[in-house]
Amino acid sequence: MKVLVISDLHLCDTRNSPDFEARRLEKLAEFIRACAPDAVLNLGDTVSRRAFLRPEFPSEAEGFRGYLAWRSKFDIPFAECGITRELDFFSSLFGVEPDNVTDLSPDSTIITLLPREGAGHRLFPEQLAFLESALERCRREGKSVVIGTHVPYPGSCSRQPGPGIFLEIPPELHETLIAFPSPVWWCGGHFHWAHEAPSVIGSLTVCIGARFRFEARNDTTYLRVLDTASGKTETFFPDL
Repeated sequence: MKVLVISDLHLCDTRNSPDFEARRLEKLAEFIRACAPDAVLNLGDTVSRRAFLRPEFPSEAEGFRGYLAWRSKFDIPFAECGITRELDFFSSLFGVEPDNVTDLSPDSTIITLLPREGAGHRLFPEQLAFLESALERCRREGKSVVIGTHVPYPGSCSRQPGPGIFLEIPPELHETLIAFPSPVWWCGGHFHWAHEAPSVIGSLTVCIGARFRFEARNDTTYLRVLDTASGKTETFFPDL
C-alpha cells in the first residue's frame, strides 16, 4: 500500500492569494492522480488560524468547505490529523473522532491522534492507552503502521528539542515502536521544515511529512510517499 503524506496547506490564509491557492490545490491534485496512492494522510494545519484568515472566511470551520470539496474529487481514503483549535468541530466536519484508526488493508493501518495537553505536545493517558491497544492489534495481525500527529515526533528533523517543540513520547512507547515486528512510521508537520531525510531507529521511521511554501517564497516543497509493504519512504519535489 502507498500512503501519500501532505501537511500544512494553510488554506484561506492572507499570505496566500486565492488564485495561488487554487493553482496549488490543482497541482497537488495532479500529483495525487499521477502518484495513485492508496490513501492520503493529512498532518493538519489545513486551514490557517483565525488571525490569518482572509476576510471572506468568518471562521476556521467555514474555511474547510473548499478543502472538503477538493478532497471529494478522489476515490481514496483520507486520514486527517486535527489540532487543538479544531476540537469543537473536527468530528462533525470529518465524521470520525480525531483519535482514529483507519485499516487500509489486511497488512496496513493508519492511526491519527490529536494531542490535547500542553498546546498539543503531550498525549493524555487515555490517548496513550488507545494507541497502545491499536498497536497491539496491529502486532497480532502483522500489520505495518503509519501514525500521524500534527506536532512531530522527537528527532524528526534537526530542529533543536526544547519545551513545547516536539511531541513528548514516553520511553516505554518509544521502545515498543523501535522493536515493533513490522515497519512503523510516525509523521508530523507543524515546523514547515526544509527537506531532511527521515530518521530510522529500528522498526521506526520518523519524519516531517511534507512542506508547502507560501506564494512569496521559493523554498523547497516536498511530499512523502510511504510504502507499507517494503518499509521504504520516498520523497518527491513537485512544483506546486
